[in-house]
Amino acid sequence: MPDGFPGTETLDAANEDVARDSLSRSSPEPTETDRQGHYIGPSSGVSFLLRIQKKLHENRSLSHNSSIFTFGDAPLPDHDDTFFVLPPKADAIRLVERYFDFAAPTHRFLHRPTIENLLDEFFETRGEMLHKEDAAAKKALLLMIFAQAQAYMEPATAGGDNSAQYYFAAERQLAKERGACTLSSVQARLVECYYLLAQSRINQCWSLFGTTAHLALAIGLNRSRRGDSSGKVDYLELECQRRTFWSAYVLDKFLSAALGRPMTLRDPDIDQELPTVINDDDLFSHTMKPTPPTTPSIMRAPVEHIRLSRIVSSVLRDLYPIRPPSMPLRIELAAKYSTQLVEWRSRLSRFLDAEGIDSSLLLPLYQRQRNVLNLAYYHTMLLVHRPFLLSNFASLSNIGARPGQVSNIDTSENITQCLDAALSIVRIVDEIFQSSQIFRAFWFTQYYAFCAVVVIYIYRIQQQHSVDSGKSEEYFAAGQRCQAQLSSLTDTDCLSKRYCLVLEELRLEAARQTTGSPATLRPDVAPMNMDTQNTRPSEPLPNGTPSSSLAVPVPTASNADPNPSTFQSTFYSGAIPPTPESAVFTSTWMGSDGFMEDLTTWGQFDSFVTAGIGVLDGVGTGLGR
Repeated sequence: MPDGFPGTETLDAANEDVARDSLSRSSPEPTETDRQGHYIGPSSGVSFLLRIQKKLHENRSLSHNSSIFTFGDAPLPDHDDTFFVLPPKADAIRLVERYFDFAAPTHRFLHRPTIENLLDEFFETRGEMLHKEDAAAKKALLLMIFAQAQAYMEPATAGGDNSAQYYFAAERQLAKERGACTLSSVQARLVECYYLLAQSRINQCWSLFGTTAHLALAIGLNRSRRGDSSGKVDYLELECQRRTFWSAYVLDKFLSAALGRPMTLRDPDIDQELPTVINDDDLFSHTMKPTPPTTPSIMRAPVEHIRLSRIVSSVLRDLYPIRPPSMPLRIELAAKYSTQLVEWRSRLSRFLDAEGIDSSLLLPLYQRQRNVLNLAYYHTMLLVHRPFLLSNFASLSNIGARPGQVSNIDTSENITQCLDAALSIVRIVDEIFQSSQIFRAFWFTQYYAFCAVVVIYIYRIQQQHSVDSGKSEEYFAAGQRCQAQLSSLTDTDCLSKRYCLVLEELRLEAARQTTGSPATLRPDVAPMNMDTQNTRPSEPLPNGTPSSSLAVPVPTASNADPNPSTFQSTFYSGAIPPTPESAVFTSTWMGSDGFMEDLTTWGQFDSFVTAGIGVLDGVGTGLGR
């Protein structure tokens, strides 16, 4: 790795650990059995998974005295529960600006002028608020905005992380709530969910989201409302209800995919309309002025993220059910959802690919929106096709057929699309990393990067059965680069560190399966070449294409407003649209006659890795303690 490449120091330490690992692996390991007495040899996929779990337990301070709702989560930043001082109003204004300008790219369920007026009221009344019935919820909402914004402050200017103090102050306010649930109650808890994700507390987020979703359903946010019987419509309240519900919907699909657990919000229970594409300054209680399709609007990306999440919902329901579909049906469904995804992206190609746009003309918020939508799109494509790469992690080391060949059905095209999506995610992460925009709070970026590198490493393992294994080296180099970037984020117990522990074990497994011995993480992997021209990201690697072709444009942060003459129609290139569970599939190539063969599937693996607990606890003697 060249001098000056971020993460070099982290990799040096990692290499020492890997070297020790290599020595320990060269010596005989004691045999292990599961509780049913099945032998777990060192080449077993289950053995690999048990090693991961052991490392997770060894490298994390898991206290069994923690709540069942937060067990496995990272600790919150240091704080003093007995002492809390509100920030000066100038600092509070800066935090609100940071929240709207950066921290909430596509989950924009709060109306900025309303929050700014609420902030003025808060300081004018010294926290008493004018309306006592929902004062606690509104104060909690403001405090959670402070907490979320503080988590997204640049390290050099943050002045210490006070976010946990704001979070616990908000919790105390919510504990005072009495009477009926209000929209502010749901909004405050929804911001809490996003904050907890930014703090690597995904288990607590999932638990809190269940309560939040139920409150949203209790006040009917999932149902369409067009006004009261007199025909009067409060447009501001109506749009805030829509935005809040659909933001919860998007989060629900992310949590379901990341944790491998059932969805909370079901599509048959929803008839709420999508939010209107309208800027906050054009939305009032008694009037509204929707944004024309060819005019830039901050709300366009959030609405498109909702549309993408509706496809994700169908993918999780149909491709990741408890009772898996047959192989012919799975291939049919994969083709169906791939077509839907391509159609979704084709309408946004000029924005997502930055075709004909100088990226420096985009506001930082638009850059963030572009990255979020691109990552979410490629991750959804990965969800559609990754079951064809591997059905079962327990059989990772015992695959007896070439990847892409399941019985007499050729799935090589699905494997290709899965790899293309993984490499596209790696490119975007590299682009964000090279522009120094990655923070610890970028929870979605870290998870998507992890999923992409897992796919790349598994592909490398499976190439031992292929006569054409040369191109896997290109993918493997890209995966190692992305892993190195993740490892450089922090040395604290956050999700990125947990991901890297798992990735390192999987990377060593890939090296052992292909060369017979583990290899150190390559410190000489250079950053991807970055095109200085503002062009669309390069197409996926063809066979034999050098890794240096993984070129993406580097966005330049700018506070200049986008030029309307160059920004028109950048979202839609065609027609303007109107305003997990198990992943194993049955096949004959994965013969199974034992408990271990069906132990861990894609959905279970996601839950095991992300939550750090679950399906393997207690399987290996002594390792689950």
